[in-house]
Amino acid sequence: MAEYQIFSDGACDIGFEKAEELNIQLVPFYVSIDHENYYKEISEISLDTYYHYMTEEKGYPKTSLPSTQDYIDAFRPALEAGKDILCITMTRTLTASLESAIAAKSMLEEEFPDAQIHVINSWLATGAQALLLMEMARMQKNGKPLEDVISYVEKAKIDARINFMVGDLSYLEIGGRIGKVAALSGSLLKIKPLIILKGGEIGGGGICRSRKKGLAQIADLTEKYFRESGETPADYIATAGTTNIWDDMPDFEAILKDKIKMNYLPPFQIGATIASHTGPGTTGICFVKKYECYGF
Repeated sequence: MAEYQIFSDGACDIGFEKAEELNIQLVPFYVSIDHENYYKEISEISLDTYYHYMTEEKGYPKTSLPSTQDYIDAFRPALEAGKDILCITMTRTLTASLESAIAAKSMLEEEFPDAQIHVINSWLATGAQALLLMEMARMQKNGKPLEDVISYVEKAKIDARINFMVGDLSYLEIGGRIGKVAALSGSLLKIKPLIILKGGEIGGGGICRSRKKGLAQIADLTEKYFRESGETPADYIATAGTTNIWDDMPDFEAILKDKIKMNYLPPFQIGATIASHTGPGTTGICFVKKYECYGF
């Protein structure tokens, strides 16, 4: 079985330390807080600096996707080492990171004609993308061939979900991504929309006017998914995430664990790529089906 290297863009929010532990290589997005200079997320600008700009200075950061050259530079060492490549990217509906990776694949295939280079739209983002990567890495560690990992990704991305509450709708409005999420009323920016990411698309899951009620509604949305789909919660891994509001996370986790019996990993921090569009205060739950449950 040929060796293969797993890649992802930085929108997965898995963190460089965890990625290194799992032998996953990241291709980061870029963030700008002055709209002129762009820095690689995490490695060149910390999330503390980023969230301070959003919350204390009331700023609206900008993001830029990894370039084709970024992907080429990331892929090349693995190819030179004789490895095949499997790269997943954030859902195409939110970024063109997929196109950058595909362009890099096309260019490198000319140079490495015997290598397999696979680029897949994960249909996901942030913590759900991270959970998918963790399962991919677990398959690799357990000796599963590249073909099985690819098949798993294509199945799991259909069932995976992110249910979350936007902290400040003005970031979606400025970023031009409000769309069908909330064509609501003149009081639009005062409500907290609940959003579901499924099948690579974002859609409305309801609205609320208080954070506490919103977190309870997220749990209800998650319970509803399992009730209506007939899926078994124990087949899934899950993680709760937030941008910068940690005080109510223990209560949120307790509500989730009481309602839905999944395998919960520790909470994670939503990164700059996503938060630039959803704003501070964004909080939600991500869940992905374990690979064994598809028969691999």
